[in-house]
Amino acid sequence: MLKISFNKIKKYYGDRLLFECGSLAIYSGEKVAVAGINGAGKTTLLDIMAGVTAPDEGVAYIRGEVSYARQLEDDPGFKDSGAICGRTAAEFGAPADYETHLSGGEKTRRRVAAALENAGDILILDEPTSNLDIGAIELLEKKLLEFDGTLIIVSHDRMLLDKVCTRVVEIENSKINDFEGNFASYEYQKNLIFERARFEHEDYVSEKKRLEKAVVDKKQKSKEMRKTPKRMGNSEARLHTRGINSKKKKLDGAAEALKSRLAQLEVKERPYRPPSVRVSVPEHGRVHSRAVASCDSLTKSFGGKIIFDDARFELPSTAKTSLVGPNGSGKTTLVKMILERSGGIWVSERARTGYFGQGFETLDPEKTILENVLVSSVHSETAVRTLLACMLFRREEVYKKVSLLSGGERVKAAIAKILLGEFNYLILDEPTNYLDVFSLAALEELLADYDGGMLICSHDRRFIDAVADRTLIMDEVTKKIITYEGRYADYINKHLNNDFSPPAGYKLIDQL
Repeated sequence: MLKISFNKIKKYYGDRLLFECGSLAIYSGEKVAVAGINGAGKTTLLDIMAGVTAPDEGVAYIRGEVSYARQLEDDPGFKDSGAICGRTAAEFGAPADYETHLSGGEKTRRRVAAALENAGDILILDEPTSNLDIGAIELLEKKLLEFDGTLIIVSHDRMLLDKVCTRVVEIENSKINDFEGNFASYEYQKNLIFERARFEHEDYVSEKKRLEKAVVDKKQKSKEMRKTPKRMGNSEARLHTRGINSKKKKLDGAAEALKSRLAQLEVKERPYRPPSVRVSVPEHGRVHSRAVASCDSLTKSFGGKIIFDDARFELPSTAKTSLVGPNGSGKTTLVKMILERSGGIWVSERARTGYFGQGFETLDPEKTILENVLVSSVHSETAVRTLLACMLFRREEVYKKVSLLSGGERVKAAIAKILLGEFNYLILDEPTNYLDVFSLAALEELLADYDGGMLICSHDRRFIDAVADRTLIMDEVTKKIITYEGRYADYINKHLNNDFSPPAGYKLIDQL
């Protein structure tokens, strides 16, 4: 049964066309991922599918009851669901009542649990894994696989999309494209399209150069045709001139024919891929000690709840360390204690820490992306623009005001500002939230090539294994911090292969 259909719709953002679609049909039981770079209009598309927003042109039909979990609580269209107390809320450990002081994970659990509890014919989820820990993400995967209605989802979690979705709707260059298969299949098809476009562009450039050279050659030969020799008689001269003119006419005609073919040659644009860039910490600003921060006996509790009990850790100044643990295990608490240098935590005096939190406090909403990054950058404007291009801010997009950016675009702008600032150590708390999968891949490459040290808090398993080379694990049972000199996936698999149970909330990492 048809649940959602579009007929010749268009949606504008101001006077800019956000996207258009001739026709789209989504049927009962389909599980559809919506893909596109940050700012392409994914959330707006979900709003139309949910009936929250109408297209500016054309008609959108929605047949059935819609349950919609939006992305950001500061979104103008966000409305909290009120008290929740159902079975799904209990399974997710979602707080019964909404409070502004709730953590990002608790707020997401509430939104997701409420949407699942009230799910009717159509379930629409916008970034439902943001701030969720691994256990909650796996529970969400299970619930979505069991859901027999129509699912529309935007998520940066590639593993979830591969397991759950069987179709991808993409927004690219203001067009809506449709792909059958899961997300891995979509990526494969996109790569084939890119390679085909690259081949066609190279073939076009080669043919254009060949035709241009042929035109020049014909014209040059026409100019070089010999004039009538002075000692030649009149009759011979007339014959010679007639022959020369005939040859010149043929050459000129051939040149014009080639020019006509050149003008009619179909232009094939070069497909775009972001540039590669390596960000370095200035040599004079490095931390030369072995560690940038450490503690041999960390104890912390809130209202009688023990967070750390005689825990120890060390952050090497040049290593990329991931910090993993279930929601509420104390990751953000530890980060704040490091930043505040409290609880007996030693921090190097030379440490200049760039911090990305779960908000966008470092950005001035009334300034452009470029202005926000340049104000604290130690790099040239050219270097800044190159890195922004790497993070998929192209050409005039760097002049967009922060107040007009999507959640994912604000994340990228904030991280760019930190990467290019005068810092020698980075702490990134959930940097993948709200990023599209293309921006996530670009960020992975940037951070993997960054030659400074960092601490990364994230529940995105593929992301931390692509970037981090060592792991700190929050153990909720012992209240200790486990140090493993290797990737998180290796730590979990090593323990399982040795018949050890991993800490609470951790499971086998597969399909990496």
